[in-house]
Amino acid sequence: MPTPLFLDQEIGAHLKKLGTVELDGLEVLFAPRERGKGKMPTASTYGYHLRKALMAAGVVKPDGRPKYTPHSLRHFFASTALANGVPIHEVSRWLGHRNIKTTVDTYGHLVPEAWDRCRDVMQEALRPSVPRQASATALAA
Repeated sequence: MPTPLFLDQEIGAHLKKLGTVELDGLEVLFAPRERGKGKMPTASTYGYHLRKALMAAGVVKPDGRPKYTPHSLRHFFASTALANGVPIHEVSRWLGHRNIKTTVDTYGHLVPEAWDRCRDVMQEALRPSVPRQASATALAA
């Protein structure tokens, strides 16, 4: 997924300070806990580390639970991108959806202005042209 420049810079600083861990021939930000040692971290491993980081940073709800989950961050990314005009097929690809229908079914309600944009484009492309004589008369007035 594309990331904002400030986040790329923060990740770069983190990597410079702490480095990465090589796992199964890939560089990852952290290794799994003992149970899956030597295996790529699972989604629950990432969730575990995100919860720990949020708790340590004090990014919590009033009840003390972490404010975000990997799923809520994913949803934020998709919702924000679509609501700001990023094409749904690109968002679908970045989310890793096998079929764009999944993205449309989940997030399609966030792009209703696409109908208005498309209507405006079609109006402009298909509107009858103004006859030359009418155009010249309008300019003379």
